[in-house]
Amino acid sequence: MKDGMFVFDQVVHMYDNRPSNLGKNGDKVVQSLIGMGQLFSTPELPANDHFVDEQLSLEEAHRILFEESDTDIAMAQTVPLFGWWKDGFSPAQRQHALQEAYPEKVVFCGGVDPQYQGLDGARREMERQVREWGAVSFKFYQAHENSLSWRIDDRKIAYPLWEKALELGITNVQFHKGVPFGTERMEHMNPTDMQQAAFDFPELTFIIHHLGDPYIDESISLAARNPNIWMSLSAWINVYPIMPREALKRLGKALMYVGPERLLWGTEAFVWPNVQGYIDLFANLEMPEDLMDGYGFPQITREMKRAIFGENYARLLKMDVGEVLKTRYGSDDRYE
Repeated sequence: MKDGMFVFDQVVHMYDNRPSNLGKNGDKVVQSLIGMGQLFSTPELPANDHFVDEQLSLEEAHRILFEESDTDIAMAQTVPLFGWWKDGFSPAQRQHALQEAYPEKVVFCGGVDPQYQGLDGARREMERQVREWGAVSFKFYQAHENSLSWRIDDRKIAYPLWEKALELGITNVQFHKGVPFGTERMEHMNPTDMQQAAFDFPELTFIIHHLGDPYIDESISLAARNPNIWMSLSAWINVYPIMPREALKRLGKALMYVGPERLLWGTEAFVWPNVQGYIDLFANLEMPEDLMDGYGFPQITREMKRAIFGENYARLLKMDVGEVLKTRYGSDDRYE
């Protein structure tokens, strides 16, 4: 916990960028991602030097998350990006391995792709990941190389996935939006294909990652008008160290139009391994007076931080925070 606040890191990835997992042009995409990691780095918050050629061990991941930071629990998220990667950028089996090694500290988010695995194959894999590996959510990447893509509102390709998720008891699905990795078409990263699906599946929560950057205004507008669209701050906090004013404007808009109760905390570990540094940044964050006066943004209160740090996603997953903390520490005395 951070100062009595429950911390649920909703976005942790066990990557696999070894040459043996790279497909055609995979090395170029990895280099692009390395450049992004370095761009949003400072001496105190550097990018991971194990991002290429080496796999981060389960033990090192545990050390970074649970020994060197105030993270209480984390979600290991599959990145089902195939083509550039043979088994995916962040393969499902690697995420499950972290959850299996530390079941009281890690939950597993699965992932499939109907274009690479076929619709029937994707649905079978969803069922397997829930039944065998205990997936509590699914992550989707819709845009790939050579303009290959699919839409969230496609009734033939996507809707059977949302129906399958609900059949399996999964009530939230997550989407990488914006932030292209390589030669994806930008229009395929736009979040507006979420509108109809969110309307047609009101019992399902749709989560936009990265605030949809650069489609931030569109993403905020979608979430403001649809109560079952939530937003993950993954990558937002990683931008803050080098462009704090821009990051505060993004957060201010989200707080103003969506509210703190549908924003989720995520650090994008392990691209940037100083997880505690980002926790400290957010815990101490304040909205400057001139941004409140000039834009109407609210002050960032402790109650907002509590909700965003972990209580929101725990609520979405129907987790009892007190029970989670008792399981982790034997007591919830520090939880305020």
